[in-house]
Formats: sequence, C-alpha cells, structure tokens
Amino acid sequence: MYSSPHKKSIRIITILLLLFICVHTITCFSQPFTKSTLPIVEINTAGQQIPYSGKIIATMEITFNISGDTTRITDVPNIWKGDVEIGVRGASSVTYPQKSYSFTTMNSTLDSNIVILDMPREHDWVLINNWNEKSFVRNTLAQKIFSEMGHYGVRLRHCEVVLNGTYTGIYLLGEKIKVDKGRVAISKLKEADTEGAKVSGGYIIKNDVYDGSNGWQSNHLPVGHINQPYFIYEYPNVEKITPQQNKYIQSFIDSLETALYSPIFTNGSIEYQKYISEQSFIDYFILNEFVRNVDGFKKSSYWHKDRWDKGGKLKAGPVWDFDWAWKNIYDCDQFSNTDGSGWSYKIVDCPTADVLSFGWYKRMLENGAFRDKINCRWQQLRSSILDMPRLFHYIDSVELSLDIPQQRHFNTFPVLGQNNGAPEVDYIPSTYHGEILKLKNWIETRINWLDRNMVGDCSTVTALDSPNTRNANEIFPMPSQGQFTIKSNGNPGKFTIYDQTGSIIENGQLTGERTEFEWKGSKGIYFIRIGKDTYKIVIY
Repeated sequence: MYSSPHKKSIRIITILLLLFICVHTITCFSQPFTKSTLPIVEINTAGQQIPYSGKIIATMEITFNISGDTTRITDVPNIWKGDVEIGVRGASSVTYPQKSYSFTTMNSTLDSNIVILDMPREHDWVLINNWNEKSFVRNTLAQKIFSEMGHYGVRLRHCEVVLNGTYTGIYLLGEKIKVDKGRVAISKLKEADTEGAKVSGGYIIKNDVYDGSNGWQSNHLPVGHINQPYFIYEYPNVEKITPQQNKYIQSFIDSLETALYSPIFTNGSIEYQKYISEQSFIDYFILNEFVRNVDGFKKSSYWHKDRWDKGGKLKAGPVWDFDWAWKNIYDCDQFSNTDGSGWSYKIVDCPTADVLSFGWYKRMLENGAFRDKINCRWQQLRSSILDMPRLFHYIDSVELSLDIPQQRHFNTFPVLGQNNGAPEVDYIPSTYHGEILKLKNWIETRINWLDRNMVGDCSTVTALDSPNTRNANEIFPMPSQGQFTIKSNGNPGKFTIYDQTGSIIENGQLTGERTEFEWKGSKGIYFIRIGKDTYKIVIY
C-alpha cells in the first residue's frame, strides 16, 4: 500500500522517539515478572496502604518449586497461602523506596504457626529490603557465621516479592527475633512470674532508639562517653512486662554495670564476669569487628538472659542488621578507613546520633585475660569459619543463585553506581559482579589488618573454653545446575546420594578437604549423606 513521504516521516520520528524513551528508562526491554529460581512472595492488600505504625490484614502467597525447577507466578502456592497482619518495619530504612515489613501468619485454627522454607514453625516473620545492600550477601553471611560459631543465627532466605501486582525486588524472608524454642531458646515469662527463679528469665533487651517509654536509662556512664545509654525492652515488651519483672531486669543490668565500672576493676577484678556468658561476648565482638559493623556496638545490639536455674547469665546476641557493615562509610568518621583499619567497639556518641552506644567493650578490654581469649578465638576461627576461601565460596554461591533475579531487582531499583543508603567514601561499582568483587576485596583487606592487630596474646592462655563451633561439611553452590563442591570437615571418607524415596543413586569417595562433583542425573531434590550428617541438594 502506498504511503506518503509525510506519513513515513511521522513514523520515523515516532520510532526515534520510542527508542529515545527506551534508552532513558529501565522498562523498555524488561519482561513481565513471570518466573524465578527463588521463592516468590505475593502480597495483596486490597488497596490498603501498609502502615508504618500498626498493621493491616492482607493476603499472602508463598510459592517455591522444591523439585529444583523454576517457580512460576502462576504455580499453585505450596508454601503458604492465607491472611497475614503486615506492617512496615525499620528505622532509617522506612525512607527507602523498597520497604521492609514484619508480618504475622494467621490461620483458621488456634495454632497460627507455620513452617516456611524449612525454617522452624512460627508465626512472626520479616521481609528485609536490599535497597542499601547491593551484594545481597552481608546479612545472610553474618548470620551464617554467628550460627556456625555455636549461637542462634537468624535464618534468612532470598526471595522475590510482588506487592499488589507490582514487582518489588529481592528480599530476605526470615525469622523475627523472639523467644521460641527454634529461635532465642530461653524461658517464656508469664504475668505470674514475679519472684524467685521464675522472675529471673527469660529476657531479651537491646540498645536501640528510646522513645520515652520503651526502656530505661543506665545509671552508669561508659568509658569515654558523654551520656548514659538506654536499654530497650524487647521481651517482654513495654506493654507486657510486669513491675516485678521490670525491676528485676533493670537491677540485673545495673549490677553488671556496677561491677564493670567498679574502681577496683583495673586491679584485676573480674566480678562482672559472673553476670555474663564470656564466650558469647567474645564471639559477638569478633563477628562485629570482622565486619566493622557501625550498628554492632550501638543501635541493633541484642542480649538475652535465661532463668538462674537454667544458666542465668546474660548472653550477647542475636546479631542483627548488617547492611551498613562490610563497608567504608562516614559515620562520625569512625568507619571511613579504606585500609581495613579501625575498631568498631571504640565508637562514641555522635552529636547527631539517635542511639547512644552501650560502651561495655571499652571497659571489658581493659581485662588482659579477656583480650587474650579473644586472640585465641580469632586464631581458631581463622582456620575454620573465617577461612577466606570458605567465605568467598559462599559469596560466589549467592552470586550464582541470584544471576537472573538481581537483573530484575536493579531494573526496578537502578542504584548500581550510586551512593545510596550508607554513605560510602570509596568507589561505587556499576555492576552487580563489581559489588561482589568490592565486598571480597574489603573482606581480604579487613582480615589482613585484624590478623596483624587483633587484641591480646594467645600464648598467655593456658586453656580456652571449648566453644560450640559447628565445623560442618558444606556443599556449594546450592542449588546447583550440575557441578558442585563438597567441602568436608577435614575427615575424608565416603558419601552416599539418595533420592526422595530413600533409594541410593550413587556412592562416592571424598578426595580431601574439597571434592569436585559433576552431577549426571536428572533434575530434582536429593539427599547426600556424609558421615553421620545428611544434607539436601537441589539440582535445577
């Protein structure tokens, strides 16, 4: 059909205009979100705005093809489908374009606890945003390390979220910190627990934002600080804690601090140690210093305490909030060093800070024996959990598993190459792989500095408490497309692979610390037994 030159000119101009729009937007070549190798979480609020204060009722569907195949958004939800109470969570993160949420699963039965993606049965959960965390590794790796140290580490799973039909990026779906046998496993306080051993636990407190009623101010001024910090009630919270319980936990912390800041402390007094679990405080210190965590010694700092007849000492942890860690950032000029140097525990009260640091470690590290035990534990961890190739294998595994999802995430939130969130002082990579390389370089630089400068002297320690370090076998990357590595715990031996019916698929021999394995079977879920331990492997 004949077309006039005028019409052709219009079409050409239209095409050029569309190309211009495409080049300058993030949606031109993006495809609708239809499938993922990660779990898919769909939230429908029926037009309601998810609030910053309080919660609304919404519906949620969680779908994941556990056979290892791609999960499609049209698949029947097989992990969870039902109502949830959901609200926005976080402090500074509430200003981010990608919000974090807390939600509670609701059920038609009296028990609203559910199992989500192999995480122990519960009903309180979180969805943590990654707007300020471009590697998607910092939170999961920190929790993994603390767990392998022998403590409770919050379980987290990468997922992709759709809110009211709109794709909202990669999130971490995981556990809310709370008292539960599968989480912080301490005694649950009842309203009637007001005296004796019953009132002595359990408690969770934290160093966080004080709103005028959610905690209390310390009676003691930390070394080098200008104000007394606040301690916040986490469990029981301020609405549920009884006067007797309130008096007990405040008195306990005051007794600890009185011993810690006693004038005879520098003469060798270790009176404060009868109030704390020293091993937990050592491991908490090492992890937060390893990642040079701006929030590790203020803000998101947790402690928990069980009853006296069940141990009764204050334990450091759980650990939390690492999106500002593993970075060179400006925060009262405490964390901007790019050569790996500096101590997080020395943080003081910034004039603009919304949280005052608790400051205990400055005093504790005046105890030479405590410093020396830290040094021994550091050396022990460096040969196992904090072995650099081991850490990098995990990071590589995450990068591989997020290869396609991260493209969707950064199309939605085009922050690569931008200094968003934590105010970083060095270069900002423009690619996801660049972010991974930057993180690895940061870890290597930091570890090398800590190897040279770690506090204490291990040669003076005659005996070190046996920690509950979990020297487990590892299989990575997982899920795998067919090639994976089995990292044994140092004891070469045989392994056996089973299918889901229990039938033996293959027997093999571990060749040393690392065994490279190439899968030649079909896709699906299998189990591999190494010694007394069994692990799930997913081939997709």
